[in-house]
Amino acid sequence: MTHFDTNRRQKLLSEKDYLDNERGYKYGIRLSRESLESNKPKATGADASNRWSLASESFQLLLLDYTAGRPIEELNAQFPEIIGRFDLYVANEVSPRSKSPPENRADAFEITQLDAYVYVLWLLALCSLLGRPEFIPTVVRWVDKTREFNRGRDGLFENVMQALTGSHVVSERVLLHPEPYRPLARATVSAPEERPALVKEFVQGWYKGMKPTYWHGAHTDGLYFGYWCLEAALVTVLWDIDDSSYRDNLVYPKDLVDYARQQQAAARSADTPKPHISRKTGERCPHTGRWGVLESPGAFVQERMFREGDTFPDGIGRDGREGPVTWIVMGREGGGPTRVE
Repeated sequence: MTHFDTNRRQKLLSEKDYLDNERGYKYGIRLSRESLESNKPKATGADASNRWSLASESFQLLLLDYTAGRPIEELNAQFPEIIGRFDLYVANEVSPRSKSPPENRADAFEITQLDAYVYVLWLLALCSLLGRPEFIPTVVRWVDKTREFNRGRDGLFENVMQALTGSHVVSERVLLHPEPYRPLARATVSAPEERPALVKEFVQGWYKGMKPTYWHGAHTDGLYFGYWCLEAALVTVLWDIDDSSYRDNLVYPKDLVDYARQQQAAARSADTPKPHISRKTGERCPHTGRWGVLESPGAFVQERMFREGDTFPDGIGRDGREGPVTWIVMGREGGGPTRVE
């Protein structure tokens, strides 16, 4: 087994197809960028086509890299540029409509169309899973540019939006795309103990339900960038659902879910006040480091270095007099400062 086979996240992607598609995407991205930067006259609609190709192929390359097993930190670093490229496209090409929505196309960003619905949920999912909440308002702005067709028409979408932004738009229609999204939508409004089974049902039927999308079946023609049920991952993280019953499904991006949960746990840990370590005069030093006597919260009237096993001496107290004091750790040897509360 090759190194690639060991690291890839889906067995449908061969190393040859990955390298071929990676070259193809990078070549297409470069051509689109160079065409947009060129001052040469272009055919009608060429700029729009190039802006969409630049954004969508960059996005598909990111998904391809995830499928191939690239580290999530690398994908996280690429994500802001991808959002910027979509933003450039939307700013120039998407405008409010007063007539019926167009045919099923991702580039419409109108969620009445399945391809666009999936793209929007995928982008929102990555904003959340990669720990990039600063881009959620940008994606929302794209959707709201054609608000008449997009908002208040899909229960799942509005429930996700409320979980992400705290604001909710009442949905007049239950679901725009009941197949395959009904189980996932139910998971967002069901009791916690019922949610895992509903998301599992959605994950199991997801690929079949994606048949109308432009990328369905791509693994048979060499244009495959990965089949990833990012919507299930998004709901799993937002509603804190136990994914043990479906996490090993081929299309479930468990590495992204684990990454998101690790980031959340780290953030909670950083926000939790750390109790200080203190010892009184006459007690032994528990570890080598810098210790001090507080004058006021965050300010030390006296600081000294002590070795493990040293006996803490008298010190200068807040009244300026020497005598028994409480020594508080400021930082361990070789480490950063310890937060003092």
